[in-house]
Amino acid sequence: MEEDILSIRDYVSTCMDEDVLQALSSGDVQYNVSAGWPGGMTDPRYWEQQACLDSVNAYNSRAEIYTYYAIDETTLAYGLDQWATLFPDESYEFGAVIDAETNNVEDLWLGLEDTYIYPDLEYDEELDVHNYAAAAPLQNSRGEVIGGLSIFLDAGWAVENLQTLSTNLLVIFIAIFALITVLVLVITRKTTSELTALKDASMRVADGDYTPITLKPHKLNDEVSTLAQSFNTMLDKVHTREETLQHEVEELKVQIDMEKRQKDVKEIVESEFFQDLKQRASEVRKQRSKKE
Repeated sequence: MEEDILSIRDYVSTCMDEDVLQALSSGDVQYNVSAGWPGGMTDPRYWEQQACLDSVNAYNSRAEIYTYYAIDETTLAYGLDQWATLFPDESYEFGAVIDAETNNVEDLWLGLEDTYIYPDLEYDEELDVHNYAAAAPLQNSRGEVIGGLSIFLDAGWAVENLQTLSTNLLVIFIAIFALITVLVLVITRKTTSELTALKDASMRVADGDYTPITLKPHKLNDEVSTLAQSFNTMLDKVHTREETLQHEVEELKVQIDMEKRQKDVKEIVESEFFQDLKQRASEVRKQRSKKE
C-alpha cells in the first residue's frame, strides 16, 4: 500500500506544473463565484492541472486525491480536487477553507514538511470504506513548498483480503490441530498396545515362556520399538543362561549320585558284617581246596 501511495505521489509530480498551481493558489484565478462550483471555474489553467489529477484514475482507480495550500500559518484551503471532474457536486470548492473539525488538519500540515503516511486507516462513514492515506509536499521550480497533495487509497480490498486470509489461517489452524490430535491418539494407542505387549511378555517370562515379542514394523525407530528389541535381547540371554544352568544342574545331580553310590559302597565294604562275611567266604574256599 505504501508503495502505491509513493508511486501516485511521484506520478503527480511529473504531470503537474506546480508553478501554475502556485499562481492559482495566490488568487490569480478566473472564478465566477455566482455561477457556483465547479461551473464557475473558467480559468483554463485550473482545468489543465485538473487533467493531471484526472489521469490518476486511469493510473490507479482506487485513489482519491486533492491538493491544498496554506492561506496563513493556521489555515489551510482546498486546491485542485480529482472529484471536480468525476463527481462535481461532491467535490471540494477551490479556495474553500478546510474545516479543522472534520479533517485531519494536523496530518495535512505534516504533509507540507515531508511525505507523511497516516499511522491508521481512515474510515469514510459515508462511503463505508477504509482508506490508506498520506500527505506529501508540492514544490515549485525553485524547490519551494507551495502546497500539499492529499492521497486516499481504498484499502477495502486489502481489508477483505486480510479477513479472508485470517479465515483461511483459522481453518488451516483447526485442520492442523485436528490432524495433530488424531496423530497423538493413534500414536498413544499404538504405544499403549505395545507397552501392553511388553507387560504380557514379562508375565510369560515369569512362567518360563521366553517367546520373543513381535511388534508391527515401523518406518521410524521409536523408543517403544527400541525397548522391545532390548527386551527380546534380554529374553534371549536369560533363556540361554537358564538352559546352561539346567544343564549344569543335571551334571551336578549325576555327579552327586555317583559320589553317593561310591560312599554307600565304601560304607558296606568297610562294615564289620561285610568283613566277617568276607573272612567266612575265604575259609570256605580254603576248605574246598583241601578236599580236592
